[in-house]
Amino acid sequence: MEMLEIQPSKKLIDVHQGDLEKDIIPEQRDFPYKVINIVVLAKMKFENEETKIDFDELQKNIEAKRLNRFPCVLFKIDNISIILFKNGKAIITGLKKHEEIDRIAKKMENLLRNQGKLNFISLSTEIQNLVIMSRLGKIVNLELACITLTNCLYEPEQFPAAIVKPPLGGTFLIFSNSKIIGLGMRSMEMVQKSLKYLISEIFENDLFINVNFDDTLEDSLDDEFFF
Repeated sequence: MEMLEIQPSKKLIDVHQGDLEKDIIPEQRDFPYKVINIVVLAKMKFENEETKIDFDELQKNIEAKRLNRFPCVLFKIDNISIILFKNGKAIITGLKKHEEIDRIAKKMENLLRNQGKLNFISLSTEIQNLVIMSRLGKIVNLELACITLTNCLYEPEQFPAAIVKPPLGGTFLIFSNSKIIGLGMRSMEMVQKSLKYLISEIFENDLFINVNFDDTLEDSLDDEFFF
């Protein structure tokens, strides 16, 4: 029996963290992406694990807002939003650089200890979600993408993007104007591997509409949409 030799793809794709404001060259094979939001889980360790934070007392000392329907308060440090729960866990959202995590966590710890009068042993942090944005520079055929890519859903009446969950992790929103939003990843390694896999699949299957790319097709979503 004659063996079928599978040739490697000639369209090698790579991705890198870079500037999306520069012109994207559709023929290029190295695509930039930027981090637009880092969501971090912070945990306070108390001597008594059953300790619950008294929000009434806390609000006497720091400016915090109660959120409807949820047992938590919201306050900000350097325009970074922090949602604090009674059990000492907190969600930090709005960060864009990894080096900001330790700085904001330290300020949060000092604020809660000194002004908030909370007595806890330590504060730890862990990345829960990285949200990234990339662009392909070519108009994507979302209908074709939906029937070609694995784990892809496209319902334009509900949402103007195809939702894809690659096997390497994360969830990606592909807009027809070439913009890609990725979320649900916890490390830059996962971002690199999963985004590279997705873009390679798009190019390998030629999921594009062959018309000139027009900047007027830009959608209205911006960074604030994901905070």
